[in-house]
Amino acid sequence: MSQAIPLIDPRTASHISAVALFAWPIVVTCIIAAWRWRRLNARFGFIVLGYLICLGVGALVRTFGYTFFWYHTVDETPENHLVETLVNASLSITVVGAIVSVGPVLWLAKLLGRRGA
Repeated sequence: MSQAIPLIDPRTASHISAVALFAWPIVVTCIIAAWRWRRLNARFGFIVLGYLICLGVGALVRTFGYTFFWYHTVDETPENHLVETLVNASLSITVVGAIVSVGPVLWLAKLLGRRGA
């Protein structure tokens, strides 16, 4: 087994993973808030509840544990395998969670919207 230097350091990969896992709910909530801003009655409440809904959807996706294989390394050093597993799990949670959470956040925007708008 070769001792090649990993493409990404495991510590750096874990930091990038943490940023991605906590940033996508903000992005989804802000995009929908910007789209429906004039129609929202409780804007601050929407932003907080939208973020929490996205975190809940991400936790559900994480609980099911299905991982898409986005990234694969050729050399199988333990560091590369760790980075590969971390990147695949983080990307799967981020992509699937962002797609699935759009519906509940739009529903929340409709609930918190102004009447007659």
